[in-house]
Amino acid sequence: MKLLIAEDDVTSRSILSGVTVKWGYQPVLAEDGIVAWDILQGDESPRLLLLDWEMPKLDGKALCERIRQQNTEDPPYIVLLTTRNKSSDIVEGLEAGANDYIVKPFENAELQARLKVGRRMLDLQAERIEAEAKKAELQKQLKQAHKMEAIGQLTGGIAHDFNNLLGTIMGYTELLKDKVEVVGDSKMQHYVEQIYSSSERVRDLVAKMLTFTQGHGRVGELEVCMLAPLIKESLTMITSDISSSIELKLKLEDVDLAIMSRPEQVHQLIIELCLNALDAMQGKGSITIGLQYAKNIVNGCSSCHEKFEGDYIRISVCDTGCGIKSEFSERIFDPFYTTKELGTDKGTGMGLAMVHGIMHDHRGHITVETEVGKGSCFVLLFPVIDTQAD
Repeated sequence: MKLLIAEDDVTSRSILSGVTVKWGYQPVLAEDGIVAWDILQGDESPRLLLLDWEMPKLDGKALCERIRQQNTEDPPYIVLLTTRNKSSDIVEGLEAGANDYIVKPFENAELQARLKVGRRMLDLQAERIEAEAKKAELQKQLKQAHKMEAIGQLTGGIAHDFNNLLGTIMGYTELLKDKVEVVGDSKMQHYVEQIYSSSERVRDLVAKMLTFTQGHGRVGELEVCMLAPLIKESLTMITSDISSSIELKLKLEDVDLAIMSRPEQVHQLIIELCLNALDAMQGKGSITIGLQYAKNIVNGCSSCHEKFEGDYIRISVCDTGCGIKSEFSERIFDPFYTTKELGTDKGTGMGLAMVHGIMHDHRGHITVETEVGKGSCFVLLFPVIDTQAD
């Protein structure tokens, strides 16, 4: 552990440095309070401080007061050194912000014991902060899980009712198409075709809704899917949407990687992320699609907020588009949430919700790295499984 020793007397400073090294500390030396204060402003500064009260420029007591004014979540532990031994002096030092007080001259054993107390207190403080951070993270995960479950139930109910109504609409529209063709009314035929086309769009939206609601660890009929060929197939399906000003890059490092999945779901994932990337770039830029085996990943899911670690099969779709603003990033996987214009082909708000559903159907995770004005990178992480198992 680092130990800041602020002492203006060269001999005392040298002695303190020597004995504390023997006790396992890493002394950081300062000849006055100003130097000590500058050290404390640096990254990874010492948390255990041994300060002499009587120092030029900025004495130990004034340095204590300045440190305590910072009100940090992880304050240092301060032991004040002084020749003053009156009760009023001790009270004054402690009220200035010192945690402990030791009067010169002192026995090394006493100093060692007081430093041990400080070290224990800092360890307890670090454990408390870590526990609070874990608690906050668990609460966040629980909140997200409850939200997704509630939205999933609502979405499932809506999708079921939509399907019933849609079946009736599309059925009668088919009958009407036959009648109109017999009559030969071209204008009426156009109207009917528009109704049917819109119904098909609604049907696709309902399918995405159902994908989201079912994607919570459900295991269905799966097959071994070689990812590299499926990624290439997916791109052929959207070639017409890619203008000549968009550069498409493939970085398939591990072409033999496979997962247990459904080919149509892999297609859906790649196509949805690529179409999102195209929208973000507004006709100019590049999309890079990667495939690799990634070892020892430690991260948090951008979709469910769960912490995870291990080996994963990694598919990435990165663009050089506009990026995602921080105020939007927490909600991009929520159903019906979109920053695009609603009521258009691009504004259903179900695309990334569908990606969430499929990935969690596979017990996988999603991470998102984005910077406004520079682009976004969506990473799909599939757990490594035995594709030879039944």
